[in-house]
This record gives sequence, C-alpha cells and structure tokens, in this order.
Amino acid sequence: MKKRLACGVILFGLPLFCLGGQLTPQVRSRAITVISELEKIEKEQAGRGARGGRTYTVSEDDLNAFVAYRIVSDQERYVKSCELKLQPQNRVEGKILIDVSGQLLTILLPPKVELLFSAGVETRAGKIRITMDNLFMGTQRLSPAFIDTVIAVVSGLEGVKATSLKDWYDLPYGIRRMETGAGRLVLCY
Repeated sequence: MKKRLACGVILFGLPLFCLGGQLTPQVRSRAITVISELEKIEKEQAGRGARGGRTYTVSEDDLNAFVAYRIVSDQERYVKSCELKLQPQNRVEGKILIDVSGQLLTILLPPKVELLFSAGVETRAGKIRITMDNLFMGTQRLSPAFIDTVIAVVSGLEGVKATSLKDWYDLPYGIRRMETGAGRLVLCY
C-alpha cells in the first residue's frame, strides 16, 4: 500500500513539498532531468569542438521544479518558494514567498510575505539581467527599487557584497542566452 503524502505548497496544480520540506518525488524527478541536461550542456561546451546554435527547451513545470529543488537543496534562508509563469518575448511573471521571521528584516517586511511581480529578462554572452516592471506585496504596489533595498539589507546582515537587479548575472556554464515563450524557456548554447 502506498503512503499518502501530506503536501504543502501547490504550484500550478503540482504539489511541490511534502511534510518536512521535502520535495515530492515527481518534482525531484523533473528537477533532476533539468540538472542532467544542464550538466550535459556544460560538458559539451567545455570540451573540444563545442558547437553553437543548439537549444534545449525547458517547460514551465520543469523550470519551476528546478527552482523548487534549488531552494530546498541550497537551503535558502529567506526564500521559501518561487513560482514562475513564462510569457512570450522574454517576459516572466511570478510569485515569491519570503519568510524573515525572527530576523531584523522585519523592519522592512512582515515576517512572511508574498511578492508578486512581472519582469523582462535580457540575456547575452552567457549573462542575464532582470528588469522588474511591477512588484506587489499582496495588493500593495511597491517600487521595483524596493528589491534592491531588501538585497542590500540582507547582504549587510550576511556580510556579503550587495548586488542589484540591475547587475548582470552568470547563466549556467555553456548557456549563451535564453528566450521565453508561453510556458517554455529555450536555452541557447
């Protein structure tokens, strides 16, 4: 007889987490498939005779499984979940659940907060930058610059150099650029 899983966060109808913060087997399997493909791309691009002009398409569900896997495996301190909705023309909408309970960050945020956003994504030469268009904390509209403020405060608390959404960040090794479409992400390598 199969054990019934008591699940928490639901992402687009797919249960992500079971009790104890563990990923469901289905989500873990989807994430590992994406990780395996990224590792193949990295190995191919690092090898001699690497070719360009190739692509790998990741579904929205698989991307969200990968993000959930990273949140759990990296033991994210503040980000508890992140759900992305991929749109055409390098656009993305999303929802991030942040938990700063017991931290000094409660001077900026409630202990648990859900941020909703829409953004543009720009990639080139193996780097990515996000341009936040809209940001909401629940129903309250916030300036996208608020994210940089939160990043600066967290960086100060963690003793690391502050970054900004305006910065360019490295894509996984070997990926030159990305393009979004409705429900899909195309990795170009």
